[in-house]
Amino acid sequence: MSSELAELTDLLETTLTDTLTPAPDAYVVVAEVIHGSPVAPRLGDHLYCSAECAEHGVRELVSDLSKEEGGSGFVLPHEGRAIGCVVTDGGRMWSVQILARSELPTA
Repeated sequence: MSSELAELTDLLETTLTDTLTPAPDAYVVVAEVIHGSPVAPRLGDHLYCSAECAEHGVRELVSDLSKEEGGSGFVLPHEGRAIGCVVTDGGRMWSVQILARSELPTA
């Protein structure tokens, strides 16, 4: 086999492997009270394959918290990931963020 063909084969195998290899991390959406009376953190309902996919979970959890506790929320981009904030009628402020499995604290 010619060296050009061998190089092309190696490049193709590397590209396909990189493309088909799943992401090393799963992503979750977590909401924590950052101001007001404390309550346990809330975990979103799903696992996501990427931070981009998890943006849907941020919007969903912001909406759920706004409805459950009364108040309003918003979602903004921050350092490549969507983050949410909910301010409730009861005086709580929630931060809603995307975390990779490797970023979660261990017990």
